[in-house]
Amino acid sequence: MKKLLVFLLVIFFPLFLWAEDDTDNFVSNIREPKNIKKNEEPDEPAPFRLKNRTVELSIANVSFNAANNFITAADILRNPFYMIWNIKDIKHDPSLIYQDNIIIDLDDFFRGFKFNFNAAIKPFSFNFNRNDEWGFGLDIGHINAVGNVFISGNVMHMEKAEGEKFGVGAAIFADVGIPVFFYYDEFKIKIRPAAYVPFIYTEPNVTYTSKDVQNGTYFEVVYDMRVYSLVNMNDDIMQGLKDNVRDIPWNNFGYDFRLCLEYPWDDDLDIGVDIVNIPIPFAAAKLNHYAQIDGTATLDTNYIDLVDLANGKDIPEDFYDYPDNFEIKYGGYDSDGKKIYRPFTMLFYANYRPPESERLTLIPSLGFSLNWLYPQIFALEGGVSARFDFSNIFIPVFGINYNDRKWKNSIDIAFNLRAFELDFGLSTQSQSFIKSFQGAGLGVNFGIKIGW
Repeated sequence: MKKLLVFLLVIFFPLFLWAEDDTDNFVSNIREPKNIKKNEEPDEPAPFRLKNRTVELSIANVSFNAANNFITAADILRNPFYMIWNIKDIKHDPSLIYQDNIIIDLDDFFRGFKFNFNAAIKPFSFNFNRNDEWGFGLDIGHINAVGNVFISGNVMHMEKAEGEKFGVGAAIFADVGIPVFFYYDEFKIKIRPAAYVPFIYTEPNVTYTSKDVQNGTYFEVVYDMRVYSLVNMNDDIMQGLKDNVRDIPWNNFGYDFRLCLEYPWDDDLDIGVDIVNIPIPFAAAKLNHYAQIDGTATLDTNYIDLVDLANGKDIPEDFYDYPDNFEIKYGGYDSDGKKIYRPFTMLFYANYRPPESERLTLIPSLGFSLNWLYPQIFALEGGVSARFDFSNIFIPVFGINYNDRKWKNSIDIAFNLRAFELDFGLSTQSQSFIKSFQGAGLGVNFGIKIGW
């Protein structure tokens, strides 16, 4: 029982940890709006604008996101809202409280269930900016975790399918990165090489098959889940880390980099591409230890005779089959190691500053991602954001974007006094566009920057 609890904790640990996908919001990559456009008179005074910091420390930067496509805040809060608006009537007839209970539409659940979680903690980053012409930085101890559960509508309804994949995907990464930016001709180039190490990693690997056979239907679920880990989960995890800490950089580290290219198309428009977690050939991270659950469960209605059942006969043993012992196999070791890549994203974007508007920037985007933690690896990404810049002091950003397999409606606010900056953001989100406005998910982020 103790081992079972440890195994389940490892699978769902990313669903409760402060961490996030390493893909920062692409809004952070936009160029500062121009104070003086090319067609302005040289002697025209520029509006006041707070200078960017030359030296900057980012501390206590955390974020949290969770979303599903089934139940919303509107479903949960329906009854309390009813009570608030009808409090006078309820005083006279308390039974009215129960006339508008929470209503859950199970049809939504059986169309397929999706849940994902990502979070991040970035305790320390240093950046140096030389007159907005070039700069470099150092990111230390960034921890990122992602987790998701996906069950398709075909599985829920037991519809016909052949080897359809579903299940749980989760990972925890830590990395160290060196962000650099500079200009080449008119191109602004950002690059962030990074070394990363996974602590936990598992991919969804449950398959479902349903097909017609003779006079019935055959159902099959095959599961072969491996939870890879940095150390043997059957031993003392903390002691294992201490014993192997010197070997981890040589045996488990992987290397990738982020590249962003931006070009000023004209005075009002910049175009760019942001490519996140570009893998380096032969430099993927590896994990050798794993725990495993595997087996096959089947159901064959061809062996069911309704007449025999009506006459009181037992259900034949050939009707179903499943493993006699549900056993978690600890202590597995893969000598070659499981190669692990971080989620990859390529996003094209534009920064459009409408004429006669010095404060507003519109940022549309479109791209795709590859993520092995989902049953379907490929997904489109994109959306639009609006950034308002008040002298580089107060900067709110509003967005409706589809990233990491969910719709996200967000507001991010930066209060910048140069020596001190406070960043805060909130979002509602869901895999369903409509439910993203109804509170089927929530995102929060917070950060502090200091410097001069």
